[in-house]
Amino acid sequence: MKAKMIDKVSAEVYRKHPDIEGVKPTVTPREGSSSSDTLLVYQKKVSGPGGKSINRIVRAVVSEDGEIKKISTSK
Repeated sequence: MKAKMIDKVSAEVYRKHPDIEGVKPTVTPREGSSSSDTLLVYQKKVSGPGGKSINRIVRAVVSEDGEIKKISTSK
């Protein structure tokens, strides 16, 4: 996946989840899939309830043409 496409997808993810803005994703091809989808994983420690630190994980499945197919997030 090209860097420009990753930047475009990241901008959309940052818009939906502003608390992870600026985090660079881990990029891996989807395994077990006959298509050429790519998985982008964003991870960051954020302040949770009571001031405790929690891991925030956002996963985005992206098609080869840069279309976001699915976004999921940890609570």
